[in-house]
Amino acid sequence: MKHIFICLLFFCLKGYGQELKDFRPPAGFKQVVKAEGDLDRDGINEFVYIYNTTRKSGEDGFYRVLYICKNQNGKIKLWKENHSVIWEYQRYGRIFAEVPDLNMTIKNNTLIITQTFNSNSRHSHKYKNIFRYQNGDFYLIGSTYNDFDTCDWDFQYDINFSTRKVDIAYTYGTCEDDKTPPEDKYLNFSYPFKQMLKMDAFTPGNTEVKIPGNKNFFYY
Repeated sequence: MKHIFICLLFFCLKGYGQELKDFRPPAGFKQVVKAEGDLDRDGINEFVYIYNTTRKSGEDGFYRVLYICKNQNGKIKLWKENHSVIWEYQRYGRIFAEVPDLNMTIKNNTLIITQTFNSNSRHSHKYKNIFRYQNGDFYLIGSTYNDFDTCDWDFQYDINFSTRKVDIAYTYGTCEDDKTPPEDKYLNFSYPFKQMLKMDAFTPGNTEVKIPGNKNFFYY
């Protein structure tokens, strides 16, 4: 009987420790993207939001924040808040208004975030990152970085962190009729990543890794 009481007390305390607060974003924050889907495989959809904040970054930039929320008894509760995986806004700008710089979906119990930064009228950087909830936290399980220049190149770095596989495609082009572009190259290899990154330890575009036996790097 004593053992049963201890077990019940443990589960009660555990449940109390997991009590979530109501989701109330600060005044002045503006929702820009929303996604809905089941992230923890419990059959109940989570709600994920990206907000523009009022916190400045540098002279002309502002931070964005990611909120992952649960639906508990018809109320939206804050499950996780992240400040590292979404780029700032305004500071990066957007050259082509018809091309969205931010997108988010939930598919196969994973959170997929795509962000594009145009450094000039012909050069863009696009990052697609996939996160999965496992072992009590969100981890980066996939990354695709596309470095594109309208005339000269289209490089893609695709990483599956679960299998430790890296695929790289260097493809080239030219806008000049009398110029021959370099030959396309493709690399496929395994890389011994020490551990999978938690969401809070990751910022897209901040990591470069030397390719084994090669002078170049891959990025995520």
